Amino acid sequence: MASKGSAPNRSEPFGRLLSGMVSSIAYYEGKTSAVVEEELGAALTVAGKTVQRYKAGYLPPTDDAVRLLAEAAVRRGLLGREWLQRFLHAARYPFADKLLDELCPAPHVRPRPPRVYENLPAPTYSQFVMREQAFAEVTDGLGKRSAAVLIVGLGGNGKTSLAREVAAHCLRDAAETQRFDAVVWVSDKDRPGTTNLSIVLDEIARTLDYPGFTQFEHDEKRREVEQLLRRQRVLLVMDNFETITDGALLTWLLNLPEPSKALITTREYRREFRRSSWPVELRGMSEDEVRTLIDQRLRQLRIAQLVGNVVQLEPLITATGGNPKAIEITLGLVKHERRPLQQVVDDLYAARGDLFDDLFARAWALLDEASRRVLLVATFFPTSASGDALRASADVQGFAFDRAVERLADMALLDIQQVDLSNPARYALHPLVRAFAGAKLTEQRGFEEGARERWVGWYTTLAQQVGWAWNNLQRLRLLDPEHEVIYTVAQHLYQYGEPRELINLINSARYFYYIRGYWKERLELDMMLALVARNISNTPQEVKGLSSYIRLCSRQNRIEELKDLFQRLQSLRSTNDLPGDILYEADQASALYATACDDLITAENIWRSMLYSEKEVAPFLRIANKKWLGLCLLQQGCLDEANDVLSETLQQAVKINYEPTIVAVSIAMANIAIKRGQIDSSADLLSSVRHKALEYQDRGLIAELHLTYARIHTLRGDIPAARASLADATDLFERLGMRRELAEARQALADLDRGAAADAHAAA
Repeated sequence: MASKGSAPNRSEPFGRLLSGMVSSIAYYEGKTSAVVEEELGAALTVAGKTVQRYKAGYLPPTDDAVRLLAEAAVRRGLLGREWLQRFLHAARYPFADKLLDELCPAPHVRPRPPRVYENLPAPTYSQFVMREQAFAEVTDGLGKRSAAVLIVGLGGNGKTSLAREVAAHCLRDAAETQRFDAVVWVSDKDRPGTTNLSIVLDEIARTLDYPGFTQFEHDEKRREVEQLLRRQRVLLVMDNFETITDGALLTWLLNLPEPSKALITTREYRREFRRSSWPVELRGMSEDEVRTLIDQRLRQLRIAQLVGNVVQLEPLITATGGNPKAIEITLGLVKHERRPLQQVVDDLYAARGDLFDDLFARAWALLDEASRRVLLVATFFPTSASGDALRASADVQGFAFDRAVERLADMALLDIQQVDLSNPARYALHPLVRAFAGAKLTEQRGFEEGARERWVGWYTTLAQQVGWAWNNLQRLRLLDPEHEVIYTVAQHLYQYGEPRELINLINSARYFYYIRGYWKERLELDMMLALVARNISNTPQEVKGLSSYIRLCSRQNRIEELKDLFQRLQSLRSTNDLPGDILYEADQASALYATACDDLITAENIWRSMLYSEKEVAPFLRIANKKWLGLCLLQQGCLDEANDVLSETLQQAVKINYEPTIVAVSIAMANIAIKRGQIDSSADLLSSVRHKALEYQDRGLIAELHLTYARIHTLRGDIPAARASLADATDLFERLGMRRELAEARQALADLDRGAAADAHAAA
């Protein structure tokens, strides 16, 4: 047993850290500090009073005793690496780094590359056929003063592929293109005519990682997004602009703030484009480009050996006008019609009307029943579809599905998108194919009805696997690639479906939209829930939808638009006997509405009345209610009562592993400790939950964590560290649109700057 010898036997930092450890164990295990001290003493074979002596700063006589205390801190107090490092240093423990790595191994962190903000769709081509002249003209246009560059051409000429390739190059340090900091891609091809300025602003905000802006009123959202476009070089790609009808969007694009630029693909050149745009006309491919495309396509179709001489392909180039989509479809026909190339080309020459009408009609005739079902179902999906969703919706399984997808891909009727081998393939439709398949779908109403039911059922089942995942946020990943489709399913059910199916879907998916920051969609889903429930006289579900809508808007300080809805909620609550969980949600909405109106007394009374409700509710709802009461008391400056309420809340949250609340309550208690002058206790509380906030990536809590650390650093006189923490907090509050907290963080930064200026003046 090692002895500390003649080294000084007192260390005040050791005593403060040990006190924080005892408090942490007491909080997490629901015990008093005295009981914890007796237990630690028993493990050390000393009396509990001796542990109290250690808390006063006296060091244990042996290194083994320090090790035992350190093990208890990590195992029972859930304290992290940062705390343990300070503790071992204060205890003068030899070989502290070795014990630190043993008890709290440093996470293996690989260097992270600088984040690139972009939402480019996965390419539908395995290798891009370089259109050198067009590529050069577009990149040259991006260097001009014009706000927008247009790629104008007929359908199927490759406008989207060219725009995507240019955008990808603009994110690299490539000599041939302008360098942009971010790329935002918006397409109208999947839901023609629905894209407007508000949708574009939302997509920019989300892609640049400012999801909070989507909650703002339109004018404020526009101002904030325009500031983002001025602060960095953003390339905004607007695909399939010919179907967009929003004149406000066109005007805004042609006045896009510098240094950002717009890249627009369209089949039509509008008169308005004459002002502040750089047009690039994209015609059919050149002979060399076509031959490269054909060579790639023949190898993909595995029929390259059937072409003895490239001269054989010249009639095909002439008949299609060098249109790449037409060439791909024609080569698919060559493979599956099993006719000589010349006969296929002769049919193209003999065709009357639109080239694609003839190509699609002939391709449709070659499809078997399974392939047709998959193609028709693909029109249900707004952007792209997973293989599992397509299989279920089309009711085509196993080998039949694989063969159908292969044939559709061969004939260029289905585009396959795959980022890399670690991600599953997704399937999308070219706009020309979507229009054709949509027309065919209208001819087969009987099939569509059954397919829609399977489509709805598959996504409802998927959403049910996630549900209210408050204790397992990993489940949210299931919906990450599917949230746009689920929102489309909800819209379909709202217009045409069974109300109870819509209620089931929304209740299963709404938590995902909240946590992931899709607040606009979440609010729309809440309102759908309230309206459809009202139509079928389902009062509990109407109250649930209204409560959720009011809660979210109240936290965004959008109280003006809530007056009528709040009155409706109050009426429903007072005249109906509601289930406990629904009643809790309604009262929570009322309390948050009162808080947004700065009526903290009313809010406090509501939170208190909920504590004594005899209704049966889920445990996590009661814990959440107690947390809100503690925060309300803290806002009013009632520190002692707030700390008591929050301490009890923390103990209950630990028992059911309600980790988001554990983090939120610990941060609130750390702020109470700061107000009491207990700086070290505050730092210990933050250290105990810091890793949880980072693990779950709850950026609101991370921002609060940074803000609280900034207060600690300021009180300790570490101004550079305080400024760094405030900068992190300010950035996150701004991204999330948390305006009150953002104003507080900015004010704290200003106070630091004024203090530094005053110190400099005094020194001079």
